[in-house]
Amino acid sequence: MIDLYPALWGLLGSGVAEALNLSALMRPSGPRSRWRWPWRNRADRPVMLVAIGLRLFAGFGLTAALGNSGQLPNATAAFAVGVTTPLVVAKFFQSIPLAGPVAGQPPEPPLPTARQAGEETDEALSRPRGSNAAS
Repeated sequence: MIDLYPALWGLLGSGVAEALNLSALMRPSGPRSRWRWPWRNRADRPVMLVAIGLRLFAGFGLTAALGNSGQLPNATAAFAVGVTTPLVVAKFFQSIPLAGPVAGQPPEPPLPTARQAGEETDEALSRPRGSNAAS
């Protein structure tokens, strides 16, 4: 029989993490204006709600798997796994590079490939400061 208690604690933890994330994104647009939802227009709302739902499902699923395998000793551990799962998933997807420049964004400037004549070499940069002795 599958034990759903760890999964429910994980879902609660994921819900807390998502609520804190949403409250951090909700800001008034001016000093006397009302608080606004984080989406800019109505077309962004479904995408954002699906992303929130997927992160909640990830927290639920991971704690269900860990709890049913005996890896979670108590409800506090399941809650902690639920809280951290959406954060880890979000950081994971932020670390994935895009295949090319996004439409509307300027391309990144190229990295420097060679030093100009007269600049310090890597050997000079690796010596301690104040050391003028040549190696």
